[in-house]
Amino acid sequence: MISIGVALQVGAANWDIIWHGIVNVESFFTPPHLVLYSGVGLSLITTIIGIVISIKSDYGLKKQLSLFHKIPNPLKLIALGCIIEIFSGQFDSWWHSNFGFDGLLSPPHLLLISGMLLSIIGSLVGIHLYDTHKKFKTISQMIAFGILWMILINLVFMFTLPLSKGQYFDFNPSPTVALVLGSTLPPVFTAIIFYSIQSLPFAFRMTFVTAILMTIQLLATIISNNYFIGLLPLYLVNILIPVSLDIISIYTKNWNKLLDIFQNKDSKRIIFSIAISIFFITIYFPWSVNMYKTYFGIERITFESVIIFEQLLWKFILPVLVPVSLISSFLGILVWRKLYGYEKLINMFRIVV
Repeated sequence: MISIGVALQVGAANWDIIWHGIVNVESFFTPPHLVLYSGVGLSLITTIIGIVISIKSDYGLKKQLSLFHKIPNPLKLIALGCIIEIFSGQFDSWWHSNFGFDGLLSPPHLLLISGMLLSIIGSLVGIHLYDTHKKFKTISQMIAFGILWMILINLVFMFTLPLSKGQYFDFNPSPTVALVLGSTLPPVFTAIIFYSIQSLPFAFRMTFVTAILMTIQLLATIISNNYFIGLLPLYLVNILIPVSLDIISIYTKNWNKLLDIFQNKDSKRIIFSIAISIFFITIYFPWSVNMYKTYFGIERITFESVIIFEQLLWKFILPVLVPVSLISSFLGILVWRKLYGYEKLINMFRIVV
């Protein structure tokens, strides 16, 4: 339920960008905001219920502890995220009242996505640590990974999309910074997410996680307006990428003698993770192409993203972005593996959670 609440929030955040582009009316009480803070409420209520159950059950502790110590640490992390989200809502309302229209990147919006990130990480850690039905646990993990993936990409968008000029403050990123961050971080985060899910005992795990992100993107961005709804069939083609990789993964399990490259299971994980990361430009469409338009002097609005894509395809996406994505995702996985195997870091993580 917490993951669903966070999914409502991140979906509504994307819808909010589209809403401002179409309606062009600035008010705190808009449909996207209502959905967003309904998601905050759902996460908060679920967290409170979890805390109450934890306090009553004692989780098998032999000695009495303070109420605070009876609460599992993942729930504390989720609760902290919810508190930040609630505060960001009040902050956002105050910001609108005093400064009017705000762009994508603003102090209250940054607080909000930070709260989302804490909540979904807490949810993912909680799912991982506590024993539940195996199949339910696997599905819950994949849902949480899909939402975490969406939040990480949205965090990148906050610092790369030229949509942060408000009435009083201009937080738009430098075109060069947007180009660098937008070319490296999305494939890195995508590769790490898909590298992490390869060990889950579910045949079509890559398809499932991709479907989570695509569902949120479809509802919030593609079919929420008349400008992009015509792209629905083309956008759905993206799902064929993880489906193909999952099928290859399934049918190469017994081909190790024929395919030496797959004899090392970790090499297989890396290859699949890199393969899907290079398609981020279409999976995250339309926001993805808008990260680069300022650098290339393309004066087109978000609703003209198809034209932006066409202008960038041959001069940037294929000759530059795809190779950079390959290298970035590979290096990102190497760094992640190094950190994951760092004993002091793992021990510190165990103490925290």
